[in-house]
Amino acid sequence: MKLYLIRHGETDWNKVHRIQGSSDIELNEYGRELAFMTREGLRHVPFDIGYTSPLKRAKETGEIILGGRNVPLYEDERVKEACFGTFEGMTLKELEDRNDPFLDFFNDPVHFETINGCETHREVIGRAVEFLEDMILPNERKYQHVAVFSHGAWIHSLLTHIYGRDIEEFWHAPRQENCGVTTIEVKDGTCHVLKESEIFYNKDGE
Repeated sequence: MKLYLIRHGETDWNKVHRIQGSSDIELNEYGRELAFMTREGLRHVPFDIGYTSPLKRAKETGEIILGGRNVPLYEDERVKEACFGTFEGMTLKELEDRNDPFLDFFNDPVHFETINGCETHREVIGRAVEFLEDMILPNERKYQHVAVFSHGAWIHSLLTHIYGRDIEEFWHAPRQENCGVTTIEVKDGTCHVLKESEIFYNKDGE
C-alpha cells in the first residue's frame, strides 16, 4: 500500500501566519489553485479511498484533488489539526512580541506544557497513531493507494511516530508545505517514508 499524507491548501490565516489549529478556516483562492495543481500532479495515482479532517480547508482540498473520480472520501476526527485553544486567531508576531510560552509548541516541543486548552504533541501523536492502527494498517492488502487530507502538525505527528523520533525532533525538516504530499509505503505492517512534502507547483510563483 502507498499512503499519501496531503496538507491542505493555503488559507488567508496561513498567509499572515495566524494560528489556525481547530478553527474552521476555508481555503483562499490561491489555496484552491494549489489544490488543482496538486490534483494534476497526482492524476496518475489510482486512489482507492480518501480520509479527511472535517475542517473545511482539508476537506475542500480533498474534494478538489479527488474530483471527477469515483473515490469515497470519509471524514475522521482523529485527522484534525492540533487544537491551540485560546491562541487560535492570534498571529505569530503578536505572540513573539510578548514572548508567549505557547511558542514552545513550535520552537521547543520537548518543554511545551499544555496551556489554555492546547493539545500537547503527544496527544496529537496519539490521535494520529490510533488512526493509522485502526484505519490504515488493517487494510494494507485491501487498498493500494490511500489519500489522507490533513494539517501540518498532524502530519509531523505521524512522521514523528513512524521515524521513532523524540518529541524534540517533532518539527524535523522538511516542513510540510501547503498541498505538500508525503508518500509512505506500508508493507507487512511497517511504514517506510518514500517522499516528504513533495509539491507540484512553483513556490517562487507565490
